[in-house]
Amino acid sequence: MKKIKDTDYLYLSSYLQAKKARRGEGNEDRSAVYRELLSLAPDPQIVDFFRLKYDYHNAKVYLKSVAMGSDNSRLYLPMGRVTPAALTEACRAEDYRDLPAAFAEALRQSADTLARTSDPRLADFLLDLAYARELKAVAEKTGSAFLRDYAVLNADALNLRALVRMLKSGVRPEQLKGVLTDCGSVSPAALGAAYPDAAAVLALFRPTKLAPALGEGEKAARGEGFAAFEKAVRRCLNDYMDGAKYACFGEKVLIRYLYQIEEQST
Repeated sequence: MKKIKDTDYLYLSSYLQAKKARRGEGNEDRSAVYRELLSLAPDPQIVDFFRLKYDYHNAKVYLKSVAMGSDNSRLYLPMGRVTPAALTEACRAEDYRDLPAAFAEALRQSADTLARTSDPRLADFLLDLAYARELKAVAEKTGSAFLRDYAVLNADALNLRALVRMLKSGVRPEQLKGVLTDCGSVSPAALGAAYPDAAAVLALFRPTKLAPALGEGEKAARGEGFAAFEKAVRRCLNDYMDGAKYACFGEKVLIRYLYQIEEQST
């Protein structure tokens, strides 16, 4: 396989800088942007790194529609690798062969879990874990240390959010099994050993880049405002991505561009 060099990004970097200068108020069709960048990027897997979240979001939308017996199709986002129509058809036919392998397996397991338990939260947990694993795997394939570290940080954020929700709800320690991902920097074993001591759980995240969110996490665990905690976690993820903003060429220009158009629509 050809090794991709920063110089391979020279044309794309210039193109994105010009595109950014021409961009209006963030009303771009992101699905069209992703399609365009897939054809231009020296490593299209960097684009797929950002598309993954929409596949898993749409899977959750579909399964919640099934669980609630409602039509939530307005909530689908068309920026993933799999179109909402293809996802829906695969689930209805229980034939996942045409979907990306890791996503297909996660979707099958989640659909089976929902059918068996009628609990969409369990299906969501399975999809979250699968997303963390696939995000890390795609980051590894790109060879980008910047994306690998983001995938680890994202997994830590996933675990922190889950634990704060559980502390707030008084979930018993034995119910942690199968909820935490091992893709982060803090091991599920260490988190399980600390739970349900909120101070001990939060302390394990202090060495990570999520440390600025822990004050709000402590309040949220006491039931004093989960929205502020979510915003604090999002700021930590944003701050990490801001590390790419000074890059003039190379993969970080593409990474930052993709992240910026994503943030403008959230």
